[in-house]
Amino acid sequence: MTGIDLADRSVVLVTLDSCRYDVAASAHTPNLDKLGPLLRAESPGTYTLPAHAALFNGHLPRPVSGTLTLGERSVDAIWRSAAARPSKRHAAISFDGPTLMGHYSTNGYRVLGAGGVTFFDSSDPANSLPRLFPEFHYFGRPSRAPATQAARVVDRDQDLPLAHTEDLADLCLEAERFLLFVNCSSTHIPYTTPFSPLTEQASELLRRLYRLHDSQQDASGDDALTPEDIDVLLGMQKRALEWADVRLDDLFSRLGTRRPLVVVCADHGEEFGEGGRFGHSHPHPTVSTVPLWCGVLDGG
Repeated sequence: MTGIDLADRSVVLVTLDSCRYDVAASAHTPNLDKLGPLLRAESPGTYTLPAHAALFNGHLPRPVSGTLTLGERSVDAIWRSAAARPSKRHAAISFDGPTLMGHYSTNGYRVLGAGGVTFFDSSDPANSLPRLFPEFHYFGRPSRAPATQAARVVDRDQDLPLAHTEDLADLCLEAERFLLFVNCSSTHIPYTTPFSPLTEQASELLRRLYRLHDSQQDASGDDALTPEDIDVLLGMQKRALEWADVRLDDLFSRLGTRRPLVVVCADHGEEFGEGGRFGHSHPHPTVSTVPLWCGVLDGG
């Protein structure tokens, strides 16, 4: 990679929504691991909106270990906005403008996004994130649909963005250079994928977990979750990540000839009662600690 300017690369940016670092560390992810080692990182946000707002300004989750290695280069950060305060930290790519999408679009890239959690429902005028993209594709339930148990505890297939890797890759390859963003919803509750389908046990545990998410509190009585129950749910998120890894292999294979820069990270994690609460949107190490992989496809 010596002598090759990362600023001229196409980009694939993927967020694994709600994925815990410890789940990622226990999962079998051979395709993500081809990008580089799994890094333990700290997210700047505790839920989807602020975490992605920071990400789209170039502020990735920061590795606890410090620097990032991209091929033969070590950098403190991949992107750095010209609006950021002065720093001695070295970034691989500096950019002007308020967002990464604006920067790459101005420089002639095809910029497109895909999402699956309701913050990315582009049909909802209240959602600001998809409006940052010239082109956005939403897969998921409508953001204003009633949040009933029947609507939330469901099997998912075509509602997952990574079920559409062929279509997304084709859109990218129509352009000379591209920035593709994918919000991967498979790792977000209810964690259902072809690798982690609903069972009677999982359905009941998810209904209880949703009630705990809604209250963000520990519980006793009918809603209480045992350590064994939590292991089942974390196992579902693990298999949802492993399904995403397989689908990303398909995406990477289709885009590999363009040798894009690839960054895959979680936007935030998830608490399962470790500090007395469930879900996210609050400060706790299980929420702020996330996985991060980065590299260049095809050994660049």
